[in-house]
Amino acid sequence: MTDGRFLLALACLLLLTHAAGRLARRAGQPATVAELAAGVLLGPSLLGAVAPGAHRFLFGPGVLPALGALAELGLVLYAFGIGRRLAAPAGSGAPAVAAVSTASFAVPMAAGAVLALALDGAHGGPRATPVSSALFVGCALSITALPVLARLLQDEGLTDTPAGRVSLASAAVGDAAAWCVLTAALVASGSLDAPRLAWAAAGLLAVTVLMRARPAPAGRGPALAVTVAGCALAAAATSAAGLHQLLGALLFGLLWARRHPETAAGPALRGLDTVTAAVLLPCFFLGFGQRLDLGAAPWNVTLTAVLLATAVLTKAVGCAAAGALGGLPRREWLRVGALMNARGLTELVVLSIGHEAGLIDRELLIALTVVALATTAMTAPLLRLADRVQSRTGTGSGPAPATGADEAVPRR
Repeated sequence: MTDGRFLLALACLLLLTHAAGRLARRAGQPATVAELAAGVLLGPSLLGAVAPGAHRFLFGPGVLPALGALAELGLVLYAFGIGRRLAAPAGSGAPAVAAVSTASFAVPMAAGAVLALALDGAHGGPRATPVSSALFVGCALSITALPVLARLLQDEGLTDTPAGRVSLASAAVGDAAAWCVLTAALVASGSLDAPRLAWAAAGLLAVTVLMRARPAPAGRGPALAVTVAGCALAAAATSAAGLHQLLGALLFGLLWARRHPETAAGPALRGLDTVTAAVLLPCFFLGFGQRLDLGAAPWNVTLTAVLLATAVLTKAVGCAAAGALGGLPRREWLRVGALMNARGLTELVVLSIGHEAGLIDRELLIALTVVALATTAMTAPLLRLADRVQSRTGTGSGPAPATGADEAVPRR
C-alpha cells in the first residue's frame, strides 16, 4: 500500500470518532454510543450508500485488512483491561453485593434464555443450537460494561458511595459469570471441544509460568512491552486452540493483575488504556459498522422492543430490587439499578464474537446492538431521575453528583 489511503482512512476515522465522542461526553453520555454511530456512518449504511466511490477508496479491500489488524490489537488490549478490573472488584456491603450480583446475572440470563427458546431458532446463525442460542442471548442481556461503569461513577462523583462500591463489585462478579456462559455457548454450538479447551488451558498455563518467572514490572517501556507481548501470546494460544482470542487476553489480564496488583492501575497501564480507547478501538467500531448495513433489510422493530424491555426490566429493575433487599438506602438502590443497566462496548464485543461464531443472524445482531447502545445511553438520565425521586421523597445518602469530569480516560 503506497498511496497513503490507509493513513488517510485512519485519520478520517479517528477525527470523526473523536469529535463524536466529545459531543457525547458534553451531552453527559458515554463515548461508546456516538463512536459506534460514527463507525456506522462510515460504513455501507450511509457513506457506502451516499458516496460509494469514496467508501471504496477509503475503506476498500486494500485498507480494511490493515484497519482490521489494529482493531484486533485493540480488542485484545481491551479484554486485557477487563481482566485487570475483574481481578480487583471493589468490595463493600457483602449482603448487597451478593444480592445485586446474583440478580444482575441470574434474572437477565433466565429471561434471555426463555426469549431465545421462544424464538425457536428464528434468528439463530448457521451454527446455533437451542442450547447455544439460549446461553448466548442470556449472556448478552446479563452483561454490565465494567469500563463504562467505572467511568460513569467517576464522572458522577459516585465512586466512594455505597451504590458505586456495590455496583462495581457486582458487575465484576456478574461479568465473570457471563464470560463463562459465553464460552459454554461456544462449546454447545460445536465451535469448541474438550481437546481444544485442553490446548488453550496448556497455552495459558505456559504464558502464566513465563510471566511469574519475571519480577513485578516497574511500569516503564520495556516491562510494558513484555506485558503486551504476554497478552498477545495468551490471545494467540486460545485462538490456536479454537477459543476466541479475547478470552485468552481477558484471562491473562485476570492472572496478571493478581500477580502484580501494585501496578495493575499504574500510569503506564492507564496510558495503554487511553491509547487503546482513543486509537485502536475506533477501528473496531468501523469494522462493526461495516457489518451493520441498515439499508440492506428491514429492521425488526418488534424484536428490538421486546429485547430492550426485557433487558431494562430484568437488569435495572431487578438490580434495584436486589439492592433494596440487600439493605441499601433508597437513593443507593435506585442508583444501583441505573448503573448496572449499562452494557456498553463489552456487550458489542460479545455480540461480535457470537455473530462471527454463527450463533446469531444479522437481525438479532442489530437488535441486540440497539439494546446495548440504548441501555448505555439511558444510564446517566436514570441516575439523575433517581436523585430527583429521592429529593422529592426524602434525604438520601451519598454526595450530590459532581461536575467537572476528568476526561483523561474515555468512557466505554
